[in-house]
Amino acid sequence: DLEMFSLLLLALAGSALAGPVDFEDDLKHNVDLGRLQKDLKDLDDHLKNSVLDEAEIELLKEAYTKTVLPSPSPIKGSIIKDEDVNKLNEKAGEEKDLFKGDVLLTSHQLSLIESAHKSNRSRRQALKDAGYSWGSVNVVVPYSYSATYPRADRSPTITAAMKYWEKNTCVRFNEVASGYRVEIRESVGCSSYVGKINDPSGTQALNLGAGCMGVGTICHELSHTFGFFHVQSRYDRDTYVTIDFNNILTGNSHNFNLESADKTVLRDFPYEFGSNMHYYHKDFAANYSKPVIYAKAGYQMYQESMMGRVPTFYDILGVNKHFNCSAKCTTALTCSNGGVQDVNNCAACLCPSGWAGTKCDQRPTGTVAVPVTSTMQTKRVDIPAGTVTTQYTTKYFLLQAPLGMKVKMTTKALGTRWTNSCDAMGFEVKYKSDARPSGVQVCDWRVQQPTITSETNEMMVIAYSYGNQFAAEMQFTAVV
Repeated sequence: DLEMFSLLLLALAGSALAGPVDFEDDLKHNVDLGRLQKDLKDLDDHLKNSVLDEAEIELLKEAYTKTVLPSPSPIKGSIIKDEDVNKLNEKAGEEKDLFKGDVLLTSHQLSLIESAHKSNRSRRQALKDAGYSWGSVNVVVPYSYSATYPRADRSPTITAAMKYWEKNTCVRFNEVASGYRVEIRESVGCSSYVGKINDPSGTQALNLGAGCMGVGTICHELSHTFGFFHVQSRYDRDTYVTIDFNNILTGNSHNFNLESADKTVLRDFPYEFGSNMHYYHKDFAANYSKPVIYAKAGYQMYQESMMGRVPTFYDILGVNKHFNCSAKCTTALTCSNGGVQDVNNCAACLCPSGWAGTKCDQRPTGTVAVPVTSTMQTKRVDIPAGTVTTQYTTKYFLLQAPLGMKVKMTTKALGTRWTNSCDAMGFEVKYKSDARPSGVQVCDWRVQQPTITSETNEMMVIAYSYGNQFAAEMQFTAVV
């Protein structure tokens, strides 16, 4: 089906920079590259001929242009430059052999894609085929490092990403020397197969180059390994975002194909801009000063929020649902503020960001409560530079207006920053009464930041940095 075709291609599409000499040789082991590239071109041609709502795109472009500051004046205090997975793979020249930016395909998966394309059947957001599953409930993913992989330098970050998933799900990683396993290999880019492919060689590649050494990036690739595709391929995507196919690099339109509803495993989960599995809004852009993905009217405050820094609460719930992790707990537990039973400790709850405690009825340790009045207030937030480790430095600020009032907040100034997405440092503003969705991300000093009003009298602002110096000022007041 057409959707399955694009999902599988997407999993292939995500490496970073120019891959090692044997990158294509390695791919040829599992797929006919000529056939793959022809199928990608066919899908590109199909999508390029799609009917676009040019009037809507022009309105969204105009609205975005108005947010770009003509003379940005950052405050002193932070600077960083980084690149996301798809940009790295594009520079590496590997994207032509990948599906959806960072997905490796097997010959069987390519056949499914071709079949889907021809019959107009459907794909799924999480690969449901038992042949691609690692099991359920007590899931173990065996892995090893290739003989030439520089594990001494990189294994701490890779291990931290694995531990992130282990802490929050029923998945466990086991390093082995033999038997079927995921083999972590050197590459300029970042890419993974989708699900367990049962390669006759006994191993399946997980390519993690030097540019992939962020916990969030590795978590993203591991999510593909679990069997997941990207959020912006969901069947209901066009309700929330508009794709400007006129601004996509030649040969990359296939990365934005849609899946269909009937095979979507996570259809009861909301569309989440800040998911760790969402594209950055300028991925595959021909003109990088303009987005490819525009948040639709009503969601435009999320324009800079696309592509979360680490797996979100819903990303975690998705993996737990996919592997039926909740079956580990035989006695139900009631949790507050959107929390769910912790599959690793059935007597406690797993909490959305901004909440903590056994029942998710407490705020995280160290949260700073900030009384908000009807007088406009300004608060500066600083996170000093440190060594880039495997953990984010995080500060929590709970803005509290009087009962019956709401918090109205904007970011007055940010430190100098150039980056693809907000993964290195920024604010996450959680303004909804429902704590489960990720918040609005704020990080780019070159654009006018949105004014955000809380749905209740409280707003949680999470400042974070991945070893970088961060400085910002938030401005807020209480409103009726």
